[in-house]
Amino acid sequence: MFRSRSIFIASSLIVMLAAGSAAPAQDNPEPQIIMVSGPLFDPFFSALKKGADDAAAHLGITYQYSTVQDVNNVQADMARVVDQAVAVEPDALVVGNFFPDAQNPMIERAAAQDIPVIIQDGGYASWQENGAVSYVGYNPEEVGLQAGAFHRENGVENALCVNHVPGNPTLEAACTAFLGVIEEADGKGRVLTIALQDAQNPQANLQAIRGALEADPTIDGIMTLGGTQATLAAQAAQEAGFARGEIIIGGSGLTTQVLENVRDGSVAFAIDLQPYLSGYYGLLLAYHKVVYDLLPAEPVIIGPRFVFADDAQAILDLNTQYTGIRGIN
Repeated sequence: MFRSRSIFIASSLIVMLAAGSAAPAQDNPEPQIIMVSGPLFDPFFSALKKGADDAAAHLGITYQYSTVQDVNNVQADMARVVDQAVAVEPDALVVGNFFPDAQNPMIERAAAQDIPVIIQDGGYASWQENGAVSYVGYNPEEVGLQAGAFHRENGVENALCVNHVPGNPTLEAACTAFLGVIEEADGKGRVLTIALQDAQNPQANLQAIRGALEADPTIDGIMTLGGTQATLAAQAAQEAGFARGEIIIGGSGLTTQVLENVRDGSVAFAIDLQPYLSGYYGLLLAYHKVVYDLLPAEPVIIGPRFVFADDAQAILDLNTQYTGIRGIN
């Protein structure tokens, strides 16, 4: 997703080869698979790539991981990266369709060329229409519904949804579903949009959230679409004079700090979208399609998994043993 968990932005193409640890079987020629997804400075995507790397190693193959970096002209540049991948005519593509308006034509062209496309994370609502053969990731509406239900159960009546990736319909769908739950229970809410250029600027995020709280001190619930933003929301609430737990705060994405915040009670929950599984299964589905012409009958949904206070320390401990699986930085 261009997630929240953060967005990648683009002007230059990065192609990374993830080498497997074993040679491919002699009777099973190695397919050419390209995965187009997010930037590795975002812990969500570093975990996703680790999953794909591990799948490649277990299968005994190599693959290409392609992404973009830079915060200028993201939608056009992301489309260009997909276009370049299609031009290679690989055996299969795994694509994070974070900006469908820009990326759909390239995905549809790949399908027309009989290149199997697996849509990953972004683009859940339209993957079948694009001619993709499968989807792996999460349903953003379900993320928003579950987060909204938790907030309502905890008495939230005025909610804020923080979207730091404007223009990404997956994240917009999560916010819409979240606020819809609040409003159906006679509450109210709005979206706080963080400018794309400020998505990786903690101070800009902090100031925006604190400003919203100071402008409307009746806000009693916050949902963020990134783990970093959840931590900053807790800090903003403290700086705006709210006591710990006075505002119900939850966020999508895991970082060390947000897990510590969940454990200590300043953040009520974190949502693990399990990007490692998205990377692993994305590559596995592509391989199985190319080599064996096998696919699951339904999309592969690997999130959301909600993390609460009694889960957080166990995940922190696990990450010291298996670094990067949960995308923690």
